[in-house]
Amino acid sequence: MKHLCEIKAGARFLYGGVEWVKLSMSCGGVLSLAAESVFDRAFDEENCNDFNKSSLRRELNGPFLDALIREGADPAAFLEFGSDLTADDGMTDYGESTNKIALLSCNQYREYRGLFPQIGEWWWTLTPWTCDPEYSYYVRFVNSSGALGYNSACSGSGGVRPLCNLSSDILVSIPGEEDNAPDTKAAHAEALEDAHAAILNTLEDYPSDVWGDALGAAVASVLNMKRDAEEIKLEEQARREQE
Repeated sequence: MKHLCEIKAGARFLYGGVEWVKLSMSCGGVLSLAAESVFDRAFDEENCNDFNKSSLRRELNGPFLDALIREGADPAAFLEFGSDLTADDGMTDYGESTNKIALLSCNQYREYRGLFPQIGEWWWTLTPWTCDPEYSYYVRFVNSSGALGYNSACSGSGGVRPLCNLSSDILVSIPGEEDNAPDTKAAHAEALEDAHAAILNTLEDYPSDVWGDALGAAVASVLNMKRDAEEIKLEEQARREQE
């Protein structure tokens, strides 16, 4: 275990069941980005590209934050921070958004890109393409190559890499440093998978009216796919044992 302020920018650490990348000191804390997509979700079920009004913002600062706390994170460790919602075309109609959990803006992505590798799938930023009402449903995203694109806010296939501002004096786990056994990597991967499952189960515990029927259905769909995959895996294992 180390204090978060002791590790260097670009280093990975575990906190609240999620693996994060340390980006920089910010607003009295440490700006940290999820190392991978934690789940796939629409930016907004009503197809609005204003992060302040989005269903994803409500989930990140409600059920998802609660899931991190349930996995052992200190509620006081998550410091509020502001995000610039300036659109890609320079429009500033949406102003700023203050949250405990948010997403990277396009400008932040450009600033910190060298600190984390691409993850082989596309994921949301919180930057709108424009604030023009005629096109107020397009949101910028990072595709698998690292280039920026845009998609409709209601697309439910977008990866979500939460961004938070953590207290610099919290103790965090450093992958690979806690145990020198040969199977450390496998154990770390298994622990991380278990934590992600626990977070998804926590999201499932919330009634759909907490963030809207549509988003509740999206969460249920993700969980059903996960169960289906597990059932297929067990069936394949049983078939191999019979051969």
